[in-house]
Amino acid sequence: MGGWSSLSRALAPFMSKPVPSSIMSALIAGMTSPSSPEAFLSCRVLAYRESIPPGLLGGYIALTSSERALQVGLLSDIIGWQSLTRVTESHEAPARDEVVRGACALVTAAARALSAELRGDPLSIGLPLFVDGSVLACPETELQAADIVLGSTRALLVLLAPRSSEAAAKDDSTPRAASVAEGWR
Repeated sequence: MGGWSSLSRALAPFMSKPVPSSIMSALIAGMTSPSSPEAFLSCRVLAYRESIPPGLLGGYIALTSSERALQVGLLSDIIGWQSLTRVTESHEAPARDEVVRGACALVTAAARALSAELRGDPLSIGLPLFVDGSVLACPETELQAADIVLGSTRALLVLLAPRSSEAAAKDDSTPRAASVAEGWR
């Protein structure tokens, strides 16, 4: 009796919920604030995570300044992107090019929302790119993600930022998969 509760209490000091950084919090705030011109009509956070599950695709975009280098990503599965593209493009069955264009437009809007939230540090927004497959993150890169719902569609909001030099020094491993690539371990 009480096996699971005893085990969970014993493991509690070793397990922690991912806590969003101030930049991830600013990204979420920019996407959900009604006063933001780039706010999404309906965006809510379900959970935070420190990894990207396999099988997702979507857009990434760089934001840079003299003080920062960030990547913002917005990922979903193909059905999610068809749903999100249908909302943004108002088509019945969007073609692959429309899905790519829609994903890049949405991740650009997310980047603009973050830039608006980080007022003190003007960020240059790069060109969006569409990724269909795994993304590898180097040990110097911190990955944060949030499971979100845009309208009625689940998606994953991703933030890649440089790790602190102490954290990077502790993790001297080879580049790790942000989403696990088959056959790589």
